Amino acid sequence: MLLRVWQWWTGSLSTPDRPLSHPSFPHRDLLRYADDPNPRMRQLALDDPESTAELVERFSRDNDEEVRHRAATDPRLTPASAVRLLDDPHERVRHAAARHPALPARVLIRLLRDTDTAQAAARHPALPVSVMEQMLQPPASATPGP
Repeated sequence: MLLRVWQWWTGSLSTPDRPLSHPSFPHRDLLRYADDPNPRMRQLALDDPESTAELVERFSRDNDEEVRHRAATDPRLTPASAVRLLDDPHERVRHAAARHPALPARVLIRLLRDTDTAQAAARHPALPVSVMEQMLQPPASATPGP
């Protein structure tokens, strides 16, 4: 029943992770959905304990935005794929890639310096919270000289 609900329900504001976080939701034998025509079912395969990094890489090239987004949030994604997903046509996927822990530091610095990507990159888990807070502050206004 929970698998059927998963196919159409994306959660709610009060329980955004349901039904996936339901105690009775199955977490084994999900690899059988890796080739399912329904993208919601396909992404479940990544939650199977026997899922592999190769599947994450394959899903990072999936035709469906939701499946690519799910791959972009998976810690097994390679740094090269995280960088590639920064050019994804969908903003949600690009933002997830900008926060991926495997993103190389040189790429993260480039993203932080670009006004179009700085806000997403500022949420990267490798940045200390104090740095994130400082980056999100508006620039101090320049005081006029004498």
